[in-house]
Amino acid sequence: MKNKKALIVISFGSTFDETRKRDIGGIEAALATALPDFDQYRAFTSGIIRKRLAARGIFIDDVEALLPKLATAGYEEVLLAPTHLLHGEEFEQKILALKEKFLPLFKSITISRPLIVTEEDYQLAVSALLEQLPPLAEGEGVIFMGHGTPRANNAAHGYTYVKLQELFDQCQVPVLVGTVEDEDTPNFATVLERLQQRGYKHVHLYPLMVVAGDHANNDMYGDEPDSWKSQIEALGISTTGHLNGIGRYPAIQRLYIQHALQALPTSERA
Repeated sequence: MKNKKALIVISFGSTFDETRKRDIGGIEAALATALPDFDQYRAFTSGIIRKRLAARGIFIDDVEALLPKLATAGYEEVLLAPTHLLHGEEFEQKILALKEKFLPLFKSITISRPLIVTEEDYQLAVSALLEQLPPLAEGEGVIFMGHGTPRANNAAHGYTYVKLQELFDQCQVPVLVGTVEDEDTPNFATVLERLQQRGYKHVHLYPLMVVAGDHANNDMYGDEPDSWKSQIEALGISTTGHLNGIGRYPAIQRLYIQHALQALPTSERA
């Protein structure tokens, strides 16, 4: 313990070692540099991922288990910094809901927002994603695979990915956005339809997810016949897979830093 202030970087989690190191770890390292007056801790919200990691001897707390430990250690102020992409069910139930319960243990608990919440967030996220794209030749395009949600009551449902597609279109860039969940929109069937309409001969596939985990390695770019890669190549369109989460992009890391600093009282901002 070096400070009286603790920063908990909260991620959904991943069982993939590379993505924990570079995608989640990239955001954590950027936040540590930006907030040197906070001692940093890691928490994962996915119970399944924590259980699988524990079976391999890798033990990571959830936020609810970590907060009492920090109070016992003597921390007075806590900043919760989620690496979640959206303000959805996971963020509301496993992060926001904890503030009232645990606030009596500390002088303050502050929570920064996920990556994409406000109108400005959308614009900045699109710009940050475009920074990472390779030079594209004529006839080349990009597809971003998001997760999506089948829950119609989720605040992010039916809006986030449509909005991102609209912004990419306004930028007049050859980018398509789709979701793994068929119930969300635009789903992969819509992506395939638009892909053929645009006539791309080659596409770059990127996960629109903080981590490049199971969805990226299997649903997006696996060798099974039902993967996005296989179905696109079956149409005679060649592909290149980029198996990295957006958490490792410096431009995205800067947005998480911005959100963390904006959440703090003005007197504590660098």
